[in-house]
Amino acid sequence: MPDETALFTTAEARAFKHAGTAVLANETTYPTATITAKELEIREFFLRTCAVDFFPTTHTDEYHSGDGSQYLALSWPRVTSVAAASTRSDATWTALTVAELADIHIDPDREGYLYREGSYWPSGVRNIKVTYAAGYTAVPKPVKDAALWICVTELAGTNISPAAESYDGGGESYSFAMGDGYNDSWHRLPVVRRAIRMYSHRIPGIA
Repeated sequence: MPDETALFTTAEARAFKHAGTAVLANETTYPTATITAKELEIREFFLRTCAVDFFPTTHTDEYHSGDGSQYLALSWPRVTSVAAASTRSDATWTALTVAELADIHIDPDREGYLYREGSYWPSGVRNIKVTYAAGYTAVPKPVKDAALWICVTELAGTNISPAAESYDGGGESYSFAMGDGYNDSWHRLPVVRRAIRMYSHRIPGIA
């Protein structure tokens, strides 16, 4: 069964072709454990860079501070459902009832915000905890393709120096960014930068 919490499967990595060749197909040269570890590394890169879940993810008992309004900003965007919520008064936590949970709505105009109909989130410091699901229903193809490009080029290697700013080959010229995070240039590969720009939910200036 495919890993539904991965950007790509080992089979997809082995089948992915670079310059017409499935370079990771050799299981002796590229063991499954090596590809799995690289996928996890790439997944963490995309998660940190884009600040969004690329597959359905449950965030359990996420703590927040209420401000006395009907709105609550969660830590992750693309919220799909709220399973539980509790509020704290002094040291006592009280879970919201089924009816109260039914009055919590995902704000369509402000991503990652919950709206509590007919009530409010009490003011306090870390006095609210919420369990909810968020993320894309499936990994978007541009993100999957970009992740596979990183996997193949980093595991198989390249004869292009990491310090190179351009490359001429096959009658084509390619320019590389530094990939240091400045000016939203998070990676040298254009396909990766494109995917990040398309799917990033990070507020500019927030690391």
